Parts: sequence; structure tokens; C-alpha cells
Amino acid sequence: METKKSKITLYDIVAVGLMAAVVFVVTMFLSIRIPTPTGTTMIKLANAFVLLCGLLLGPVRGGLAAGFGSMLFDLMTPEYAPEAWITFIRFFLMAWLCGLIAYAGHAAAKKFSRNLIACIVAAVFSSVFYMVKGIVELMIGGSALAPAFVSNIPKLLTSPPNTIIAVVVAMALLPALKKAMDSTSFSRHLMHGSTNQ
Repeated sequence: METKKSKITLYDIVAVGLMAAVVFVVTMFLSIRIPTPTGTTMIKLANAFVLLCGLLLGPVRGGLAAGFGSMLFDLMTPEYAPEAWITFIRFFLMAWLCGLIAYAGHAAAKKFSRNLIACIVAAVFSSVFYMVKGIVELMIGGSALAPAFVSNIPKLLTSPPNTIIAVVVAMALLPALKKAMDSTSFSRHLMHGSTNQ
């Protein structure tokens, strides 16, 4: 069934900008940085807000908010700046995947079980993306697969706690945030056509 093509509105721009700012601030100030032999990794709360981008704004708007917010943090941090574009892709896809699952079949992120599955799938995808990126970078530099994997183990140890924190916090905050958002006229404008975005 064909649907009317959505247009970018002021509501879209404001929502994406607002959530991008939230992701940036949470990444900047609510994270624990852990130095490793292959670079700094983090245990952070921001992944929960990346999931919330997808749950609250839908796949495309949520993906843009998560991607821009995360990329901005990288651009403001010299160690991460060269990989800012990869960060945009990773967190865009994480929020997009979460939103895609949560909004599929006109669910509109209102079904607990679907939202939980969306969060788990997106968080695990992000961890796998992070792992593969680290291994590929070392292999491009000349390392064999096994040593590249071993070298990334210290970074990979942060993936399980980050995944659990992201899913638990996102699911805990979603009901209150969605209720508050649904009570506004802003939400009615913003969510019009979200299932198609």
C-alpha cells in the first residue's frame, strides 16, 4: 500500500536537534572512560538515550538524532575525531534498528515486548559493530585476525555492561517519557507518519 511521502517539518528538526543534544550531553558527562592498549573505551549511559531516540522519534528521526549527537561528541574529543563518521553510522543504525522494530506493524512503540526486543537487538548490534570495527582497524594495520581479536578483548569487556545498562535504562524511562510526549500537541505533529519514517 502506498503512503503519502512525508516532508521534513520544523517539528522534525527541533526533535532531532533536541535529542541529538541530549545524546551529546549524556555521552560527554555521564560516562566512565577506560584506557586500554588499543585506545580508550567507555562504560556509558548514552546508549540508553540512543535507544530512546529510536523509540520516541521512530527509525529515521531517531537515527539522525543518535548519529548526530554521538558524532558531535567525537568531533569535540581529539582521540575520537578521526572516526566521527563511523560513529555516526554506528549509532544511526542502532537507533534506526530499534525504531524500525518498535514501530513495525503500526505498533508505534506502545508494545512492551516489541520495545524490549527492539532494544536488545539494537544494543547487541551496536556491540557487534564496535567489536568488528576494532578488529578490522588492526587488521588494516597489518595484524592477523587472532591477535587483532585478542588485542580488542579489553575493549570488548565493556560491551555486556553497556548493553545491559542501555536496555534497562531505556525501558525504565520510556513509559514516562512517552506519556509526557504523547500529551503534547508537538507529539501529534511529530509522530504523524512515524511508521513510514
